[in-house]
Amino acid sequence: MLAVGCKRLGNPFEIDTVVARVGKVTLYERDLAGIVPSGITSEDSLKIVESHVDSWIRKELKRQEAHRLFESSEADIEQLVEEYRNSLLMRRLEQYYVENNMGDSLFGEKDLLQYYESHKGDFKLKGDIVKGRIVAMPKTFRQKAKIKELLKATSAEKQNDLVALCEKNKLQLTSLDEWTDYSEFLAMLPTKRNESYKHLLREGVVNDMTDGPVTYYFIITELKTAGSVSPFETVQDVIRWAVDKQRRAEIVRQCDDSLYQRALRDETVVIHLGE
Repeated sequence: MLAVGCKRLGNPFEIDTVVARVGKVTLYERDLAGIVPSGITSEDSLKIVESHVDSWIRKELKRQEAHRLFESSEADIEQLVEEYRNSLLMRRLEQYYVENNMGDSLFGEKDLLQYYESHKGDFKLKGDIVKGRIVAMPKTFRQKAKIKELLKATSAEKQNDLVALCEKNKLQLTSLDEWTDYSEFLAMLPTKRNESYKHLLREGVVNDMTDGPVTYYFIITELKTAGSVSPFETVQDVIRWAVDKQRRAEIVRQCDDSLYQRALRDETVVIHLGE
């Protein structure tokens, strides 16, 4: 063992020195070739070799014990191995089908929308989601009425005026133009723990909260409540995955059918049922 750890082996298949034996199974020096990296000390080499041999002995003992205990089940194990092997081969074939045919099955937003319309019942919201705007300002700010007016406005011009007013007075404006969980919306406000704010869940209403020297004006511009259908843009990635999976399954089905029909034509498959 020390010799293996301290020198480079020549042709490993010319070395028949026995290193260890478990029952009738033997480990030779040639089986250890290459396990020791070059440039390390003899002491470290020996530790690596000893560790490898110990691991080999333990695995071999375990294998032989399993064989002794479950020899009667060996046929069942072989069948399981064969089934697993066949399963891997068929999965590889299906992947081959997809890789060679997916280019003809590309889908765009129209396909995603069609799937969405056909499966709306599968996309129910588990919680409230909102879009909205929040403006944080000093409690003494004098143009609160103007802020409130601009928050309620829906035109692009008025929204630009709101941005300009906030920039001019160094007010913090948060625009939530994408769907956001209501809990996240509330987290941007000085809310109190364990208090319900369901009464604020209304579209187009400007509300306010004050926290010390800061006042927050906020509005929910769009709202979808729990149990309603999720907006398309919030489930687009899920739909893309579902459509992709659907297309892959269809490709596999078509290729399987083609293989079956070709086998019938070539008489690779002959069916004798009913004869």
